[in-house]
Amino acid sequence: MRQYLLLILGVGIIFSGSAYAQSIQDIEIVISSSNYNYGEKLDYKIIVSEITGEDAIIFITNTIGNKSQLLSIPISQEESRVIAPFAFDSVIWSEGKYELELQYSGATSTTSFTIVDDGTIGIPYWIKDVSKIWVSGQTKDDEFAKAIKFLIDENIFFNSNPSKELQIPDWFKITTGWWVSNQIPDTVYGDALQFLINEKVIKIPIDQKSFDQESSSDKTL
Repeated sequence: MRQYLLLILGVGIIFSGSAYAQSIQDIEIVISSSNYNYGEKLDYKIIVSEITGEDAIIFITNTIGNKSQLLSIPISQEESRVIAPFAFDSVIWSEGKYELELQYSGATSTTSFTIVDDGTIGIPYWIKDVSKIWVSGQTKDDEFAKAIKFLIDENIFFNSNPSKELQIPDWFKITTGWWVSNQIPDTVYGDALQFLINEKVIKIPIDQKSFDQESSSDKTL
C-alpha cells in the first residue's frame, strides 16, 4: 500500500512538473545586425511560442549599465518585426555595446548590439522636425540656423570659418525637402550641408544662439 501511494505521488509530481514546463513561454528576440552605424535604425523580431494577450516589454541597457524600458508592444502573432522610428545619432547614442531584453508572459530573452562610429552621419530626429517647418515657410532662417548651430556645437558638423552674418540660400530648402521626406539619407544631406558650410555658401554666425540640448528629449526609439 505504501509503495502504491508513493507511486501515485511520484506520477503526480511528474505531471505537475510537465504542466509547469509547458506553461513557460518559449520566446526569442532576434536582432537584424550585431553592429549599427549612426543614421541606421534598430531592427529586430519578437518571436513567441504562444499568444497570451499580454504586451511584450523591451528593456535596453546602455554602455554604462543603465537599464530602462524602451518599448511596450501588444503581441497578436507569433512573430513580430519592430523597426525603430528614429535612427541612431551621436547626440543621444554613445558608441559601444547595448543589451536588449525581452520580457513576455514570465519569460525572458536577451541579445546585444554595438554602435560603431565609422564616420557615418546620424542627425537627431527633432532636427528634421524643425527643418520641415522651415521648408514649409512657417519659420524663419534664424530658427533653422539654431538647429545647424546645435549640430556644430555637438561636433556633428564643423564651422572652421564662422561669420558675423547669417546666410542660407533659399534653394537649400529643396535639398532639405528631399531629406525631410526621406528621399536622401542623413549622410548624403549631412555631407552636402558640411560642403556648403566649408565653401561659405551657408554662413552661421559665431554668436548664433543654439537650441538647448534639452530639445533632444528622452524619446529615442
